[in-house]
Formats: sequence, C-alpha cells, structure tokens
Amino acid sequence: MFCITQDKNGMENSKLVQLISAFDPPMLRAFHEFVASPYFNKDQDLMRLCDYLKQQLTKGFPKGKTARQTVYASLYPEKSYDEMQLNRLMSRLLQLAERFVSIWRFEQRGILPDCMALEYYVEAHLDKLYAFAFEKVKGKLARQPLRNGAYYYQQFLLSDLAERHFSAQNLRRYDHHLQEASDHLDTWFLSQKLYYLCAMLDRQKILSTPYRQTFLEAMREHLQNHDYQTSPPVAVYGHLLNALSGTTDDSAHFQVLKALVYDSDQYFSKAEVKDLFYFAINFCINKFRQGGKEFAEDLVELYDRGLQKGVLLEDGLISPWTYKNMVKLGLGLRRFKWVERFITDYSFKLSGDQREDGFHFNLADLFYHKKDYRGALFHLNQVEFTDIHYSLGAKTMLIKIYYETLETEAFLSLLSSFNIYLRRNKLISKEIKLAYLNFTAILQQIYSASKERRKALAEKIKKAPQLTDRNWLLEQLNH
Repeated sequence: MFCITQDKNGMENSKLVQLISAFDPPMLRAFHEFVASPYFNKDQDLMRLCDYLKQQLTKGFPKGKTARQTVYASLYPEKSYDEMQLNRLMSRLLQLAERFVSIWRFEQRGILPDCMALEYYVEAHLDKLYAFAFEKVKGKLARQPLRNGAYYYQQFLLSDLAERHFSAQNLRRYDHHLQEASDHLDTWFLSQKLYYLCAMLDRQKILSTPYRQTFLEAMREHLQNHDYQTSPPVAVYGHLLNALSGTTDDSAHFQVLKALVYDSDQYFSKAEVKDLFYFAINFCINKFRQGGKEFAEDLVELYDRGLQKGVLLEDGLISPWTYKNMVKLGLGLRRFKWVERFITDYSFKLSGDQREDGFHFNLADLFYHKKDYRGALFHLNQVEFTDIHYSLGAKTMLIKIYYETLETEAFLSLLSSFNIYLRRNKLISKEIKLAYLNFTAILQQIYSASKERRKALAEKIKKAPQLTDRNWLLEQLNH
C-alpha cells in the first residue's frame, strides 16, 4: 500500500486513486499490464492516465501532481481543461481497476480458476482435455498445505465436476464422486456454520447484540453422533462451540481446543489461526471474570504462544486488548518490573490512534497496583477515553483509589454516578454491565456493612456469577 500526499485541490480522495493506492508494488505493476492488454482495454487515453497515476503514485503523489488540471494537462497538452472528460476517463479506469481486482483475487483462490476450465470441458464434451486437466487439478489441490474450510469447498467443487462429467456419459454404474461431493459439501457447510455460531457466542459476551443462532442445538447433537476429528475445521470449531455454549464439560472441550489451536498453523491460514487464538483467549478471560482463577495459567500460555507465532501482531502491531490483558496478567502475578518493561516496549507496537491511551491507562494500572496513587492519577488524567472499555476501567480504578485513600465524599459521588452511567449506557453488553453493576452494589454494601454482615458478603462475592474485581472486593472485607 502506498502513502500519498494530501492536496486539497487534488484527486487523491477519488475512488480511483483510493483504490489503486491500496495496491502493493507487484499488484500495481500487474494492474498496469492489465490496462495495457488489448483484450481488456483498447483506449490509449486510459493507458496514458494509468501511466501517469502509476508514476506519481510510486513517488507518493508529490504536492500539486494530483491537481485535476495538472493531470489533464499531462494527458492532453494541446487542449484546454475539460473536467467532464477527465471524470469520464477516471470512471472508466475505475471500472477497469475493479475488474482487475476481481480477477486478481480470483486467481489467488486455489483451484477455483482451474475448476472453471474443467466446467467448460464438461459442457463442451472435451473428454480427453477434461481427463488430463482433472488429474492435474486434483494433484494441485492435494499439494495444498492447508486443510481449512476453503480446502473442503474446493474438494466439493472438484467432486461435483467429476459427478457432472460422469452423468454426462449416461453410464448405468456406481460412481463414487456423488458421495464424495455430498460429504465434502457437508464438511464445508459444517465448518462455516460452526465458525459463525462460535463468532456469535463470542461476541455476545462483549457486545449487547441479539444474534439468531439457527441450528445451534442441531449442530451440537450432530457432532455428538459423528466423528470429524480428521477434519480440522470441524474438529476445532466443534470443540470451540461446546466450550462457548457453557456446557457442563466446557473446560474439557477447552483443553482439547487449546491443543488444536497450538497446532492450527498446520491447517489454517494466518488470519484463521489468529481468530482461533482470540476465541480461546476470550473464553479464558470470560471464565476468569466468573471466578475461574485456574484459567490464568492457560491465558498466559495462549498469549505467549500467540506472540511467539506472531499471530497476535497484525502488520507488526499489537491489539490494545492483548496489550491490556498481558499487563493485567503480569500485575496479577505481581511481576511489576516485567510489566513496566512490557508496557514501554510494546507501546510502540500499538497503532498511533491508540498508543497514548493504551500507554497511560496501563501505566496508571501499574502505579495503582504499586500503591503509588499519585502516579496512577497522573496517568489516568492523560487518558482521553477513546474506547468504552478504557472508560469502564478508569472509573473502576478511581473508585478503588478513593476507597483505599478514604476520600469518602469523592468515593460515594463517583460510585453513584458510575452506577447511573452503567444503567443508561446501551452499548455495554449485558454480561459486562452486570459484572460492573454487581461490583458497585457489593462495594456499597461493604462500605456500610457491620462486622457480622461481612461474612455473608464474602459468600455473596464468591458466588456472584458476573463480577469484576472479585479478589479486590474480598480483600476489602478483611480491612
């Protein structure tokens, strides 16, 4: 992707320039060759416009070079400026660019282009060409290293073509391709449907969004009665579904899932491996939030493996939630020096718009755990709360600081306003909202509780299904 200099009189905000500026150098060269091909384009004016944009784009579009009059003059030095003509040229080149993108992406889709040729051979009754090409494509698919959903979809396409070719022969005998096509279609459908169900269950724990989880119970029942352990996408998403569904044996499913996730780069793309790591991480976080302290070790291990594999980094950047959660884990283990080093070193791997908030919020958390309240308040004041989760975390931290420093008036005022904020905010999921509402309610009770009442409160804290800062609340009962 190229960076371009902004020019208020330029055309860098046009759809055409926005699209081609997203091309990497090899893709840009291929697009130039595409436009030069007479099969796709015979208009030399379009070729000249493409030449000009390619040259300027590789230079970062120097200031003034994107001005419409400048572009037009480079194409038609003998003519006066005609904006309508330039707009038509840009529109037609955009159409070519969009067609190029579709072809470029299609050619990256494994054997899909080959299947189109096979389909033509079947329809044209070119049996010898079909037989030779089919074996060639079959070998190409077998050599593909991944065994994800896309692989089973391509297996289905190939078996389906073989079945259509057999049917065209009008032979009255058994052919195995019909069964293979059906089986591969089942595997592909299961892998895709399981992924969507897992994504819905996962997001529901973060966002208050009602998804229609069609076939959820049917899927779980089907998986109980059929063995898909040799089909990686169905196996991994099947165990994930059972873990996320909150079944009695969800922890057992999670342990199997974790082992599959660690080996997932054998079968899945990097993007898919990243998703799997975050699914497993989110499961642990939710369990930990519910009081499952034993999942802390799993969480540390998942983050460590994910960072080692590089799947928790995207274009060299770390997610602010990965960053925050790693800090939380380190603080829970009281590894303060390691946490400070991690915050400092990895802050540069946060994206620019998240760097300041992420850096200062997590430093505030570190100073709070070290009982350096002045330092914590200093860094909290630097946070601009660009994300609702920073806001929730910061308000909770402030409440705890006011409580611990006996700032009674500030404590009670913030506790009340935070409670109102939680109830009125519709963007917070029910699970997270309940965890914070339970926190404010129990802390209010601790503040005014007698010694006799505190024992009952301890049981209430331990049994609350959704509660943030559970351990901290228990600690306050002993003060």
